[in-house]
Amino acid sequence: MDGLLATVMRTGIRLPFWQRLGKGQLSRRGETGGLYSLPEREQLEQYADAFYGLAKLFQKMPCQKERLGDAQLEGLFEAVRQQVCASCERAQRCWGNDYFTTCRLLYEMLSDLEYDGSVSAQMEGQLQMQCRRAQEVAQHLAQEYAQARQTLLWNNRMMEQRMAAGEQIFQTAQLLHRSAAGFTDLPEREQRLRQKLKKELRFLGIELGHVRVFQREEERTEIYLLLRAVRAVCVSAKSVAEILSEACGQKMRPAWNCQAAVTSEHASFHFVPDTKYQIFCGISRITRAGEMVSGDNFAFLQKDTGKVVMSLADGMGSGVGACQESEKVIELLEQFLDAGFPQETAVRMINSCMLLQNYEQMFSTIDLCMVDLYTARCDLIKSGAASTFLCQGDEIEVISSNAFPAGVMQQSDYESLHRQLRSGSSIIMMTDGALEAFPQENREQMMVELIGRTASRNAKEYARRLMEKVYLMQKLQARDDMTILVGNLWEK
Repeated sequence: MDGLLATVMRTGIRLPFWQRLGKGQLSRRGETGGLYSLPEREQLEQYADAFYGLAKLFQKMPCQKERLGDAQLEGLFEAVRQQVCASCERAQRCWGNDYFTTCRLLYEMLSDLEYDGSVSAQMEGQLQMQCRRAQEVAQHLAQEYAQARQTLLWNNRMMEQRMAAGEQIFQTAQLLHRSAAGFTDLPEREQRLRQKLKKELRFLGIELGHVRVFQREEERTEIYLLLRAVRAVCVSAKSVAEILSEACGQKMRPAWNCQAAVTSEHASFHFVPDTKYQIFCGISRITRAGEMVSGDNFAFLQKDTGKVVMSLADGMGSGVGACQESEKVIELLEQFLDAGFPQETAVRMINSCMLLQNYEQMFSTIDLCMVDLYTARCDLIKSGAASTFLCQGDEIEVISSNAFPAGVMQQSDYESLHRQLRSGSSIIMMTDGALEAFPQENREQMMVELIGRTASRNAKEYARRLMEKVYLMQKLQARDDMTILVGNLWEK
């Protein structure tokens, strides 16, 4: 196992979830020196342990098989012997003294069936030299093999679904463990912060209840306050954030889901550090000629962690069916990311979800861009998606991918890249319909030239102008659904 892990670290290959369940992952409690005195942390750790244990059960399930096993092959030979050879007067010799010769011929015939789908004329000629019912044997062997192969494919499909479910359970356990680690066991810090806030808020007519501090993985502190107005006043959450900023020594702001004002009812208020950057997004779409519904879907998601997510999904084909597939992907992506799953985990879970229900073999690309508004770091994930263009000053970088769409492979196939942006940078994402307006040979380069002539500080105007030029190149007849997303990053 050590050698395998070393290879994975060198090559970047991702192990299946059952190979990532190492010793010690089933019991997380106590590994940080007994800091689990908080009931929230203990409860989450118990949930995580339970999910780790459940995921471990999937490890013990049978694995997929690419070929028929020896027992299955012997079953095929026995079926041929009983149904074709039993009434032949030479059966005793073929399956007695010449048993190994007969089996060798049947093995070679199965090899032809496996690789070519039919028995070669040469093998039929060799069988006729040994068997009087060669044509019947070959025909019956092909039928039995087809049935056994179909059973193998169905069993493998069941294994894929089980492994997909196991991956989801494992990732849920990982999320619970990370959430538990965020609860800080520092009552002295919370008490000091409470003493500072209590006096200031009292002048505003606000009663302060409990104070909870939550630490993110990026070492950013989030604060939860229980507040209630004791006088007939209405104090905005922004005013409370200003007082909290002075007490913490850093600028804080209300979270996106935070209540706007303090009222006479007790309510919990969520505050997060203010971001250094802001992003403005624009969208432009055109549906394929002759279709009423676009097969592309998109989403903008701003999280309380200071990250903005721009996502595109392109369903296979066009029309209602493609729209339903891409819409399903976008909805799942929003739910997983909003719940706190990392973007790589969200893509893997979407892939497993599509495998679980993908009986009609419908697929969708995933194009995901997450920008950290604290650091301007940009993380991109592409699963079968068209190229993305990053504009920083006069430089335009083309980011392409050769990965398969979601739902094609049992192990999710995606490419993950990281870039450092700066104020004024632009991110341009698009579906393949927009790129197909250009010739196959150099379409990315032609798009780069078009982007260079269309740049705008206004994201909505940027996307609209770019789409207009692409649409004109197709003579106002879109050959496929086209969607262009633009995000402009600026320092506050």
